[in-house]
Amino acid sequence: MLYIGLDVHSKSTTAKWLDASTGDTHTEKVPNDIDSLGKFFNGLEGPLFGAMESGTNSWSIYRNIESHFAELVVIDPATVWGKTIRRGAKTDERDALGLALKMQRGELIPLYVPDKETQDLRCLTRARINATRHVTKLVNEICSLLKSWGIVAKCSLLSKVGKKLIEESRLRLPEQSLKVFDMWIRLLNQAIEVEDELERTIKSIAAKDEVCQLLMSIPNVGAFTALVIRAEIGDINRFECFEQLVSYCGLSPMVYQSGDNIHYGKLNRACNRFLKYVIILRAQSMSAMKEPNPFKSTYWRMTIKGKNNAKLAVARQLIRVIFRMLKSKERWNASKINDRRALSASKVA
Repeated sequence: MLYIGLDVHSKSTTAKWLDASTGDTHTEKVPNDIDSLGKFFNGLEGPLFGAMESGTNSWSIYRNIESHFAELVVIDPATVWGKTIRRGAKTDERDALGLALKMQRGELIPLYVPDKETQDLRCLTRARINATRHVTKLVNEICSLLKSWGIVAKCSLLSKVGKKLIEESRLRLPEQSLKVFDMWIRLLNQAIEVEDELERTIKSIAAKDEVCQLLMSIPNVGAFTALVIRAEIGDINRFECFEQLVSYCGLSPMVYQSGDNIHYGKLNRACNRFLKYVIILRAQSMSAMKEPNPFKSTYWRMTIKGKNNAKLAVARQLIRVIFRMLKSKERWNASKINDRRALSASKVA
């Protein structure tokens, strides 16, 4: 029985394995191509139990070598090493050995590894989020340039009035500033084209996906929000209760307890930031809807504690609804939104 710690980098992987029967350790550096990895692990006498840290190419390496292991886990480095642990000299070999020892002692908490379809959808939805951020950044650059010449945009530059302001501004800018201005406008138009193309692809996929259609039955939830939720959550059955999903979204506070004293701090930053982004965004829009809905009622009921707290309450309520719907595979039903019995039933399902 061998416990193997894998320190994965872009071009190679350092493997440190521990023989449970003899206590001997061995180290080898292996290129990350499929043939080299397969040849290396085929040469080891099993069963093999391995651990590797999450990273840019960790899912790809995991899928290439998983079949050689009796158990292979991917872990979050922050949960293993933390920021306060002093390990002395840091080398790839020491990191791999640390993973092997913790794997042997059963101290590692494995991460969820998305399947290929889920990872592919995440690539699409995250690109759409980042494209929107690029558009926002370019708009801010253009507004900043115009403001430096006394031209203040009192509306969005993407609106009809804003586009008219862009054309009028060209007559008021000096030569070099005009050249930079035109470059920013060209980049903005390209970014908008990319954003629109990604949006069309998302709508096409969501229209054929059963989970997305289920989520889109919630008021004010469109194709983009539904596909992000579907991709970032993955398998809903990995969450035993909706509180775990709330924590995964980063909407639960950090807890500090000592004896009888309990202090609740800021929201947990160790979360899925893409899922948190769309949930908060959707909670804001639901709170501002003209039509009466349970989310809007929650928002106004909680505003006595502040608008931010009210917004977080709506976000948590939305997560609870999503959890119940994905567990039970039932469409939106406003009468069940505050039904605790329905929620308890979904935990068991």
